[in-house]
Amino acid sequence: MQKKSDLIKILIPAVGGQGGGVLTEWLVQAFFFEGFDAQGISLPGLSQRGGSTVYYLEAYPKADSEEKSIIFAQFPVPGEVDIILAQEFLELGRALELGYGSDKTTIVTSTHRIYSTLEKMPIGSGIYSDENLRKLALAFSSNVIELDALKLSKANGMDELAVNAILLGALSTSGAIPIEKKSFIRSIETVGVAVSASLKAFEVGWDYANSSSDTKSLAKWDSFVKDRADKLEDKEKQEYMHRISKIESEYPENVREILAESVYRLIDYQDIGYADKYLDEVSVINKIDNDTKVTNYELTEFFAKNLALLMSYEDGIRVSELKIKSDRFKRIREEMRLRDDQVFHVVDYLKPEAEEIYGLLPNVLVAPVLRFTQTRLFKKIWRRKKPLTMGQMPVTNSFSGYLRLWMVAKMKFLRPHSYRYKKEYKLIKRYKESINKFASYDYQLGCLVAKSAQMVKGYGKVRRRTMDAFYRFLDNIISPLSEYEIKNRKNFDITLEIGQEAYNLITGESIEGIDKAEKLVQDILEQRAA
Repeated sequence: MQKKSDLIKILIPAVGGQGGGVLTEWLVQAFFFEGFDAQGISLPGLSQRGGSTVYYLEAYPKADSEEKSIIFAQFPVPGEVDIILAQEFLELGRALELGYGSDKTTIVTSTHRIYSTLEKMPIGSGIYSDENLRKLALAFSSNVIELDALKLSKANGMDELAVNAILLGALSTSGAIPIEKKSFIRSIETVGVAVSASLKAFEVGWDYANSSSDTKSLAKWDSFVKDRADKLEDKEKQEYMHRISKIESEYPENVREILAESVYRLIDYQDIGYADKYLDEVSVINKIDNDTKVTNYELTEFFAKNLALLMSYEDGIRVSELKIKSDRFKRIREEMRLRDDQVFHVVDYLKPEAEEIYGLLPNVLVAPVLRFTQTRLFKKIWRRKKPLTMGQMPVTNSFSGYLRLWMVAKMKFLRPHSYRYKKEYKLIKRYKESINKFASYDYQLGCLVAKSAQMVKGYGKVRRRTMDAFYRFLDNIISPLSEYEIKNRKNFDITLEIGQEAYNLITGESIEGIDKAEKLVQDILEQRAA
């Protein structure tokens, strides 16, 4: 579910003449009633009856002052849409084909079809497969709620325009946005379009989605777990299912999928023991949520997601392993549309820096050498400024190229002893300790710190810079702000507000945003001191 502090982005792929504008207005008004600023716009399209058109809406909690009011985007960004609310099934397919779906997107869609001109033209059946659309939706979303809204409207004595209110009712019960049911109902009454019929249709959608959600959720969970388990070796599969049972008994529903996916990935990344280490770390943070008696387990959710990403950092071992996976060669053959009797070569262009190479070696060997490179003597001898790289172009599906990468992938057993692992785990330790510390001051402050690890990403030089930005965020932004409030206010609203603003600068303006964020905090503390 979207948090009240989040910017919420909703895309409505629609069919002209079916009331998409009214649906958008209902949503805008509902956000207003919940204390949000919101903007809904119609994007260019064939808005005449039966044509393809798109509506886009953004909403954000109202600012305390006019100076800090948000400026909404005019167009959706591929991969950044939170909710796709589709009037018709093929229109959903168009939106997903353009890249608007992602693993954070909730899809609410009607499965009925209004056939396009291109589908009607062939002599035979030119109708696009519903099953293909369904696979596409499942692949590019975190949750799919589907219903035949047109069939439901007719079954309840209503016309095709009732589809919009039915979809709104389904969205209301989904939990995807922080809006109460009463606010949706009030918005329908305020807009004033076919109020009685629309309220009836809203309840039809709400009842249908609510009655089927538990069964669908269980079926989806079972399918999700089975899909991951089937990709593992038999012994690993058994151990994985044992840990799933533990997850089901100890964690709330909203974090189970994150944990199940993370355990699968970490088993594939390293081994069972590594996944157990992950679960042990998560249990420490989960205890904070249990002791605080929160209902949404937001702290555990942020930590579980980010810890899995930090623990599965991409080193040379992981890159080599991914390069030689059979699924990769199969995908390349399918994308190139090659016949079984055709021969093809896969050439990988690799340019690892020195740190990515020696990072694979045992820390006990690397650490002393690196200490020596920081001495004046070494710097006098070694005057090279540019990083040392080793460019390679292996033909990955040849014997020699495959063997080279296979041998690197088999170094997995060395990973827990490597220099890179020690460096990464130093960051993980700091991350966990910081969450414990700041959550003891204020729960929401702990959540902000837990979320902040999202800024650590990338490979090679980019990862080193983002790690540095993360440390600076803790040391130069959150720590001084919270220390000021401990001494002077016993409240953490300034730390939360400025910390969130600094986090947005860092993640929104690339890594250089940390410089602006530090300057912002320095100016504020100087003003307070004066």
